Amino acid sequence: MKGGERRGKTFEMSTVQGASRWLNPFKRRVKMKRFIKNIALLSVVLGLAFCFSTSTPATAADDTIKIGLMYALSGKGSSLGTMQMAAAKFAVKEINDKGGINFHGKKVKIEAITADDETNPDAAIRKMKEMILGEKIVALVGGTFADVSMALNDQAKRTPVLLCWTNGVPEKVFMKENKGPYSCTPMANNQCAGRGAAGYVTENMKMKNIVALMPDYAYGHAAYEGMEEVLKKHPDVKYQVIWTPVGTADMTQYLIRARDANPDIIMMGQWGNDAINILKQAYDMELRKKTKLFFNYMTDAFAVGIPPEAIDGVTVQMFWYHDMSGFPDPQVVEASKKINGEYLAATGGALDPYAMSGYCGVKEVVRAIELAQSTDPQKTYAALMAHPDWNSPKGPAKWRIDGQVAYKYDSFIGLGLPANQRANKWDYLKIIDAYKGGSFMKPPSALGW
Repeated sequence: MKGGERRGKTFEMSTVQGASRWLNPFKRRVKMKRFIKNIALLSVVLGLAFCFSTSTPATAADDTIKIGLMYALSGKGSSLGTMQMAAAKFAVKEINDKGGINFHGKKVKIEAITADDETNPDAAIRKMKEMILGEKIVALVGGTFADVSMALNDQAKRTPVLLCWTNGVPEKVFMKENKGPYSCTPMANNQCAGRGAAGYVTENMKMKNIVALMPDYAYGHAAYEGMEEVLKKHPDVKYQVIWTPVGTADMTQYLIRARDANPDIIMMGQWGNDAINILKQAYDMELRKKTKLFFNYMTDAFAVGIPPEAIDGVTVQMFWYHDMSGFPDPQVVEASKKINGEYLAATGGALDPYAMSGYCGVKEVVRAIELAQSTDPQKTYAALMAHPDWNSPKGPAKWRIDGQVAYKYDSFIGLGLPANQRANKWDYLKIIDAYKGGSFMKPPSALGW
C-alpha cells in the first residue's frame, strides 16, 4: 500500500472512530431510556404479582375462609381482651358446628387466625399486616383498647380489609374523612356512653343537680363531652365535673368534693381498678344514704371485683347484660338467655358486654361474606350496607352508613344487687329499664356523611 493510501485509510478510520465517539453518548442515552422503561415495566408486573399473591380472595375451590381475631391477651387490656377473644372464637365455632356458610354453591368453614395485640398499637399494626399479607385473612375482628382500634383503622386505609373493631372508640373516628373505607363496629362509641348516661339521668330520672366524677384521660374526656352535649340542652339542670387521676388508690378527696356540692346524683365514669376503688370508697363514706349514685358504663371484667355492698342500689348503664330477666321485651330476654346459656355451657363463664360485641362482630363479618359471595372487602362491606338489618342479643339492629349500629335499645339500665340476691359471681345487676332517647347517637350527617 502506498503512503498516500495509508494516510487516507488512517484518516478515514480516525474520522469514523471520532464520529463513533461523538455518537456514543447519544446511543448510551437511547440504551439508558430503554433500560429505564424495561425496569419500570418489570416493576409494574412484579407489583401486580405481589398484590395478587397477598390479597387473592377466597374462591369456590377453597375449603375454608380465613378471618383474623386480634385482642389484648397481654398488657393492660388482657383481663377484657381474653373475654373478647373467647367470645369471638365461640362465634366461629358456632358457625362451623352448623356446617359453615354457603359460599359459591357449597358449605365453607371459617378458619380463625388469632393474635395478641399486646395492648400496643405498634404491635397491633405489625400483626395486622402479617395476618393480611402472610396468613391471607380476608377480614379482621378485634380491638380491646381505643388507641389500638384507632391504629388499626388508620392502617386499614393503606392495607384494605373488612375491619370490625368491637370496643368503644372516640366518635371522631366515624367522621367521613377519618374512617377506613371498610371499617365498622357493633359497639357504641365513647361519646354515646356519656350521652346515654346523661340522657337517662335528666330525661328519665329527672335529676336537676348533677356532679360528674370522670377519669382524667382520653376515654373520660370523650364520655364527658357526650354528657355535656346533653346537659347543655337542659338549662334548668345544674352540673359540674370533677376529674379523677388515673390509677389513684385514694378517691376520698374527690368524693368529698362531690358530696359537699349537695347534688341530687353523683355520676361516675371510671374503668378497671379505679371503678372498683371509687365505688368501694363511696360505700365506706355512706354516700348512697345522702344522694343517688349512677355508674356510666360497666363491664364484667371489673364488675366482678366490686364488693356486692359497694354496688348494691347503684344505678348502672350497660351496653348489654347477660341476664335480661324481667325486661319487658321477650325477644331480647330469650335471645340473651339463649346466647348466654350456650356460652356458659361452653366456657364456664357469663358473656361479658364487650365480649358479646366480639361475638356479634364475627357473626356480622361472616354474614357479609356470605351475602357478597366474595371476600373482597369492598364487596363485603357493601353487602352489609345493602342489607343493614339484623337481630342481636340487644334486639333489632341496623348498620348505618358511617359504620356504626343503631339499636332499638341504645343501652340498658340496671340496679346493683346485694350478695343475698346473687345466683353467681357474674350476677351483679337487675335490669330495670332501657334508654331509647334521641340523645344517644349523632346522625351520620353530623359526622360528614
